[in-house]
Amino acid sequence: MSYQIITQMVYNAHTHQIETWQHSNNVWPRIDHFRALDVRTDEQLFRFITLVAEGSWQTRKWHKEFETLFREYPELRMDSYRDELRGKSWLEYCAIRRKYKELAWSKCGEIAARFRQLVKIRLEEK
Repeated sequence: MSYQIITQMVYNAHTHQIETWQHSNNVWPRIDHFRALDVRTDEQLFRFITLVAEGSWQTRKWHKEFETLFREYPELRMDSYRDELRGKSWLEYCAIRRKYKELAWSKCGEIAARFRQLVKIRLEEK
C-alpha cells in the first residue's frame, strides 16, 4: 500500500496558495509531487480547513493552530458530535451531519479569519 507523505507545506503570499511537496513511500516508482491549493477567498480557505478537519488532507505544519481552531469551532469535526449520531436512523444521521455542516458554513468568513490570525497569514490590501 502506498501513500503520500507531505514533506513541506507553506503559504505563498504572492500567489495566495498553500503549497505542498509530497513524497511517495513506494519502492518503485518514488515520485515527488507538488500541489498548490488556491486560498485567495474565504470559501477556498474554508474548503482547505474542512479537508483537514475530515482527515482528507495530512498536515504537520500548523498542527497546533488547527487544534486550536477545531476546539473553538467544534462543528468542523465530526468527533465533537459523534455521540449525537449513535443509534440514529440513516435519515436522522444525515440530518444531524447536514445541521453541523450548515452551521460551519454559516461561520465560513469567521473561521477563515480566525485561521489566518492563528497562522499569521495577512491579506494584501488592493
